[in-house]
Amino acid sequence: MSNWLRPKIAKETLPPTPAFRPAVPLQQVLQNHQISHLRNVRLVRFEGQPAYQLLLEAPTAVPRYFSARTGTELGPDADRRFAERLARYFTQDSTSRVTSAERLTGFTQDYPFVNRLLPVWKITFAAPNGLTVYVETMPARLATFNNPTRAAFLRMFSLLHTWSWLELIGNNTVRVLVMVTLLTVIMVSTLSGLIIYGFMWRRFRQPRKASDQIGWLRKNHRVVGLAVSLVTLTFAFSGAWHALRKLEPDERLRYQHAPAVAARQLGVDVTQLPLNWEQVQNVALAELNGQAYYQVFQLPADEKSPASGPKGKAGNSTGQPVEAVRAATVTYYSAATGEPLAEGSTQYAQFLANSFLGETADQLPAIEQTALIDHFEGEYGFINKRLPVMKVAYATPSQTTLYVEPATGRLAARVDNADRYEGLSFAFLHKYHGVGTLGKNIRDAVTMLSAAGVLAVSLLGLWLFAKVK
Repeated sequence: MSNWLRPKIAKETLPPTPAFRPAVPLQQVLQNHQISHLRNVRLVRFEGQPAYQLLLEAPTAVPRYFSARTGTELGPDADRRFAERLARYFTQDSTSRVTSAERLTGFTQDYPFVNRLLPVWKITFAAPNGLTVYVETMPARLATFNNPTRAAFLRMFSLLHTWSWLELIGNNTVRVLVMVTLLTVIMVSTLSGLIIYGFMWRRFRQPRKASDQIGWLRKNHRVVGLAVSLVTLTFAFSGAWHALRKLEPDERLRYQHAPAVAARQLGVDVTQLPLNWEQVQNVALAELNGQAYYQVFQLPADEKSPASGPKGKAGNSTGQPVEAVRAATVTYYSAATGEPLAEGSTQYAQFLANSFLGETADQLPAIEQTALIDHFEGEYGFINKRLPVMKVAYATPSQTTLYVEPATGRLAARVDNADRYEGLSFAFLHKYHGVGTLGKNIRDAVTMLSAAGVLAVSLLGLWLFAKVK
């Protein structure tokens, strides 16, 4: 139902567009504003003019913006204004008043951990649809969007399905243990019902008295219970396993590689790189083994030629979540010499993964595979939110695999065999991905009908219990 209540939005991604060659060198901007260190830099179009977007403080700090034409700073509220511009682009709403703009550095009830991206801006418009848009500004992208109806449904889901209210009176451990206990009771009840009403029904169906008839309630409780016994077991078993995995906190957001780089390390300015700027989509900064590098994102092949046609429909919403992107080719140039780094994308991905793995250099396992991932599939599903990422698979007994996002230096996901087995259980026994080839709407309908069957047998059982008493 959450998918069916999903509001409409005009655009969900930004179109690939050529970057601009800055008129003012980055080094000059840093010197003029007495900036000795920075963590990252990007090129953005800010209210019609080219600008440097600089991250100077902690990774969650507000970026600062400087004109790439004049070198002047664009104001302390520049990040908010940029976020509002992004929100207006995604909604294609240039007229509605912005009623609130709030920067989130932590998750909230309306923007829970499942959204993964932080920090983001929450932009709410005074529009008839009451749309609220969450955008990330560095890099610029849509995080999620909601209207009041879906937001209320998700709050209800959090309270009634994941039992978040238990954390208000206890903590996550209490919530998980209570849920697993009750799910175990459901599994035991289902198995006992299957035995009594199925395999041993001939014995138990005999009335103890002439007046003790099976009755309408008992008959229908038995029929519906047998029909949904399998889905009840699969729901309860996969749900309990999934809940148990929540005892171990998901700390992926703790892992980000964005060290402060001294301005003096930028011996070659970004404007001095041997680039064809008509084919450059953006530029960023990365640190690898103590050396600073420029990440140069190339436009996708079909965006480089004017003959490729108009891009007015680029990023249009399909009504479904975005599950694939066109990954840009990324080249790494030394900020000290301007020379390109051979296999830079592979080297940086492996460096990030090794940093996040938490092993000393002499204990790092061998790497079996490094690959670009530009779509959600299998063990790296939509729940992880970040694309494109690099997959780094290790030769370990548990087949440890890390997915890293080079554009932000973040860990997108870590997957071990235990995660794979539980993920398969939850996907096929709880969310019914096995019928996913028939379409998401069919899968959602099957899931809803199964849940309705479980609800029906529960209500019939309660009614029967009350009648007997």
